[in-house]
Amino acid sequence: MFKLEGLYATYGEGMVLRHVDMEVPMGRVTCLVGRNGAGKSTTLKAVMGLVKTPQGKIFLEGQELQKLPVYERAKRGIGYVPQGRDIFPQLTVEENILLGLEAGKGKGTIPDFVFETFPILREFLHRKGGDLSGGQQQQLAIARAIVAGPRILVLDEPTEGIQPSVIQEIGRVITGLKSRMAVLIVEQYLEFVLNIADYCYVMENGRIIMDGEPEHLDQKRLQATMSL
Repeated sequence: MFKLEGLYATYGEGMVLRHVDMEVPMGRVTCLVGRNGAGKSTTLKAVMGLVKTPQGKIFLEGQELQKLPVYERAKRGIGYVPQGRDIFPQLTVEENILLGLEAGKGKGTIPDFVFETFPILREFLHRKGGDLSGGQQQQLAIARAIVAGPRILVLDEPTEGIQPSVIQEIGRVITGLKSRMAVLIVEQYLEFVLNIADYCYVMENGRIIMDGEPEHLDQKRLQATMSL
């Protein structure tokens, strides 16, 4: 179980997140949605230790993380795919994925389940990351995040810049991964979220204003929040 309890986060002197509570259990795809500027990406940066969190707690399987540096959070079991993917374009697909092993002991080979999840990456193993399409780069970024077997996979806007047919494939992959790990997604593409999410949190102005299973959310209020 991954949990945020009463989490606050700041950029400089400005408070961005205010008393955010969230639970992300194993076996569930949990989505955090909201319009631009709501604080969604800041939430993920707070999880990773990339912004200051003056109040609140972050737990992964009962261990507090908020005082740990970024690399220690990764070692404790957080696989993070940032907005824009951040693959290394001059490294090969294989080299990019192997970098993900640094989150563990830094050694070993790429497990078979990575290529079972992303067959195209085996085909392009020796191709440079920068030569892949946007959708293939997203698959590569997820593969790099899961190769060390994290306890939670955290994805920031996984559909950004990807064509619709590939979005469907990414959705299928994410749904399949929840049997191995907890999954937390920040996303604006509401149709995608409603198709894959087991549970949703809706954020506005740095606060959670609504949460529940997608089919039980107030759809009119949700649509109004996303279109503000």
